[in-house]
Amino acid sequence: MKKAFITTIILFTSLVCLKADAGLVIMDYNGETIVRPNLVERNLLINSNDGGEYDIAVKPLDDALVRTDGEVRIPLQYVYLNNNREDIFMRYNEYSTIFRRAIMGGIAKNVVLKVRDYGMIPAGVYNLNIEIQTVDPDTSTVNGTSTFNLQLIIPKTQDISFHGETAQISVGTEDAFSKGKIKTDTNPMLYINSNSDWIVTLDTTDFGETAGNYYIRTVAASSNVQQRLQERVLIEPGKEIIIARGKAPANNEYVSIECSVEGKGGKVLKAGSYVNNLDFVITEDRGR
Repeated sequence: MKKAFITTIILFTSLVCLKADAGLVIMDYNGETIVRPNLVERNLLINSNDGGEYDIAVKPLDDALVRTDGEVRIPLQYVYLNNNREDIFMRYNEYSTIFRRAIMGGIAKNVVLKVRDYGMIPAGVYNLNIEIQTVDPDTSTVNGTSTFNLQLIIPKTQDISFHGETAQISVGTEDAFSKGKIKTDTNPMLYINSNSDWIVTLDTTDFGETAGNYYIRTVAASSNVQQRLQERVLIEPGKEIIIARGKAPANNEYVSIECSVEGKGGKVLKAGSYVNNLDFVITEDRGR
């Protein structure tokens, strides 16, 4: 009699556990974060541990997609889950249905996490905790809930360009015996794109033979460039010069460059044709 009673208790406990697990949704990642202009995506797979038919809804437990250091927050108005038919907008602490009468337990369903129209997202790891709920579509009974951390990993991207414009210094007959400053005909713009804090330097390792003393400075910059070289600096072979620096994100920020030349030691410029390589380098600014 005592043995039978113990067996009954064990069976009853097992049944309760099975009931609690029914309808539990499992979500997992399917590939890396894909970054495009004004759109970031990451593919997900969603399935259940049984073959039930459910309405599936999600509820954000955070009010934003947040970088791990807490310094960048992407509001939910830019964050969506796509069910291969439409983008589902999510509201903080409210359920949004992503599938209706979804038959689970077979082939996993595809879901895409999207951040759209936010602009350039600074590099880093972003997280959004959500609660997933399965509901019986006929009785509206909640069958199970689970939590999942939606994560985007944004890689560092940086580039600079002159958009085809070349800095040139032309010395005419009227300048031939000038000992003063002769500057570039135009002030080409150096364009910067970076999703991490950035610094642009001038590397003069391969600067070449010079007609005189060459100088460089910036004469203008876009509003988000926080620091730029405003005083003339002598360009010397092997010397690294800081041109500009700024914070992320930098989306087509620019600095306008002016180069100039003066005769060495007060002498007139030596006749000839000179090609001098100015190598501008962008790197992540870790100094601030």
